Amino acid sequence: MIDNDLIKEIIDRADIVQVISSYINVIKKGKSYVAICPFHDDSNPSLHISPEKRIFKCFVCGTGGNVIQFVQKYENIPFMEAARKVAQMSNFSDPRLDRLNFKKTVDPKKDALYSCIDDLAKYYQSALNSEEGQEAMKYLSSRNISSEDIRKYRIGYAPKNGKATIAFLNAKGHSLKSIEDIGIAFAKADNATSDTNAGRVIFPLSSPDGQIIGFSARRIVDDGSSKYVNSPETLIFNKSKTLYNYHNARESAPHDKYVYVLEGFMDVIALGKAGISSSVALMGTALTKEQIELLRRFNCEIRLCLDGDEAGQRAMMKMVGLLNKAGIRVRIVDYGGDLRDPDDILQEEGKEALVNKMSKLIDTFDFQVSYYENTKKLSDPQERNKVMNYFIPFIRNIKPGIDRDNYIVRLSKATGYEVEAIRHQINLAPAGKKTSEEYDNDDVVSFEWNDYAKTTTRLVGAERAIIYYMLNNYDAISYYEKNIANMYDKVYEEIASYIQEVASNVKAVPDVATLMATIAGDENANSDELCGKIAAIIDDNFHPPYSKSTMDEAFAVMNEEKDRIYQANRFKEELEGKTQDEKAKLLTERSKNVWNKLKRKKGGI
Repeated sequence: MIDNDLIKEIIDRADIVQVISSYINVIKKGKSYVAICPFHDDSNPSLHISPEKRIFKCFVCGTGGNVIQFVQKYENIPFMEAARKVAQMSNFSDPRLDRLNFKKTVDPKKDALYSCIDDLAKYYQSALNSEEGQEAMKYLSSRNISSEDIRKYRIGYAPKNGKATIAFLNAKGHSLKSIEDIGIAFAKADNATSDTNAGRVIFPLSSPDGQIIGFSARRIVDDGSSKYVNSPETLIFNKSKTLYNYHNARESAPHDKYVYVLEGFMDVIALGKAGISSSVALMGTALTKEQIELLRRFNCEIRLCLDGDEAGQRAMMKMVGLLNKAGIRVRIVDYGGDLRDPDDILQEEGKEALVNKMSKLIDTFDFQVSYYENTKKLSDPQERNKVMNYFIPFIRNIKPGIDRDNYIVRLSKATGYEVEAIRHQINLAPAGKKTSEEYDNDDVVSFEWNDYAKTTTRLVGAERAIIYYMLNNYDAISYYEKNIANMYDKVYEEIASYIQEVASNVKAVPDVATLMATIAGDENANSDELCGKIAAIIDDNFHPPYSKSTMDEAFAVMNEEKDRIYQANRFKEELEGKTQDEKAKLLTERSKNVWNKLKRKKGGI
């Protein structure tokens, strides 16, 4: 449990400007300070630091928090560890610091499995050095995997006698239930239980903090069986939440400022041998939302390097879209027609050739254009039109200048359209607007969505005002508790709950830095978003002074707009499955109803 009094004292004692200055260059600007934001690809100082409020906030990527959270994010360490580090930097000592717990509480059910799988990993590592393990050692040697690599990646070998493995774990005090629950046991014909990994080289799979949670077992000889046998989903292992070598990469990524995303374990080891420590491998070619979140935590450039064949390129196309949408900086390793993977390059040409290959990077725009050039029949006018319209929204959001001109010329060369024709298409609508290619539905649905978006904007404005007043006035907190209790935007509702919680303890408006510390200390999955919102809202200067009437007005807007959204959603459901003529008729009827309602409201007929 977080010691709020201690955390508040650490924040109070720390000079936020001095602490952040020890990591990045900070420039004084008026009463505040600014810096190049280290949490996104920043070129102009967008990180603002307020010594008065003791918080930082980036007005581009939205990252915000107190001094402890800055250290936590920058160094990728637990909140409590960051708290101790800030205390040390501020020459603040307290006996309570020695009791700060860096480890998360462990589910007792998982604890037994962790113990079992740790013993099994040690058994595999020991077996690799046995007489039987020499066959596996020869295989690893043939792949130029050294004894140092074996130690670093905790590579092992599963003896062919799978029943002996089970007997070993039993002797260590692990139940058959635990052995089955870590995913390595199967029942043989003689009713005995054996190891599914028997006779294979073992690559342990770890959680982000380095705890072994599963295995990938590779065959040594081609006997017709699967090349790899991976652990099944268990209580402690979830493939979609795992990236190979993540725990090692998180140590080097803050220094390197990049992480390579690769397709195989051997590729990660190959890059490590070439001196590139910051790399991870996927558990397949699909990138999950959980893995995207893991990549986001690196706070650095992600460099994609999957196989150069069509399947690998297609997978990277999907990943580029997902990572761009998540706001993660991405570049692509330029294959230049080379279909070899990193491990093959290392084996055939050596370290220098691999480093050179991995250093040839292109941006996502060039990669995507090249992909379409190689996979689409751009001699077909219809295909060329689709490709052009795919890229126009991206170019439209680039500020006029050299970069935008270069993108237009590149697209012109790929599609065959004249530069001026592409400029004309770009100028048809302002930045942020979608092209017809991007709409999944027809104009009627688009019209309804625009109406819905305006309603949502008004609603969010009202709820934001309520949060602002709660951050600045104790009466606003009481008003919320008595009258509102919940919001349409769940992020704002969660912030309001934290404000109420802290306010009830201190009997006053919460100090914003301490409020953020409470959120971070709870290890809330949304803590970054919550603290970012708070840091933005606390600086709002456009709200009128607090009064009960301002809260009444905001509350009334909330209710009115929530009802409009409900009605809009019902109408969208009514449109589903209808023909174009039927949709047009429904829209006309709805427009008449809205118009009549407005006239009545204004005192008309």
